[in-house]
Amino acid sequence: MKITTLVRRAAIAAACVVSTQTMAGGSLDISLADTTARIGWDATRMDTGLHLNLAALHESSQGDIVSGGVHVVDVRNPNSDLYIGVGANAYGIITDDYDGAAIGVGGFARYNFPFNRNFGVSGHAYYAPPVISFSDVSNFVDADVRVHFNILPTAHLYTGFRMTSVSFEDRSGRYKIGDGLHLGLKLNF
Repeated sequence: MKITTLVRRAAIAAACVVSTQTMAGGSLDISLADTTARIGWDATRMDTGLHLNLAALHESSQGDIVSGGVHVVDVRNPNSDLYIGVGANAYGIITDDYDGAAIGVGGFARYNFPFNRNFGVSGHAYYAPPVISFSDVSNFVDADVRVHFNILPTAHLYTGFRMTSVSFEDRSGRYKIGDGLHLGLKLNF
């Protein structure tokens, strides 16, 4: 079975599972750069620390990445300035010459400054070593660091730097997809 078909089926299955769960709100994240667009969704399940996310990144000349993840988050203090999640993301990587998949282990964090809660920093980092990289992929790194400003209680603008790279078998060097500065908008609902 071709990897793109497998990724599509996994995304549909994840959407069906997520739609049946009671979620404590969520967010829609849209970021843009000159040649890159990314859309993401995430939410935490009611009364638990289960955090789910789905995302798709398109880079006009390098390829596409789809991902979905499961994390645990600390829900003991909902008013905390620090929000941390650890878990894993499954990635499907599609380029003109190579296709593959990887399971990145890592996490994310968000911190709002106590002196002005409208400003904050956030980021994520995931790494998939060769043992959990499949098809043409030999390892995978996904990282993003952002500075954000709340324009409304339920919306914030951000700028960030994304570093997403993959090492393909039978190819020297790292293949970068969507690397660089980006601007975005995150809507919480």
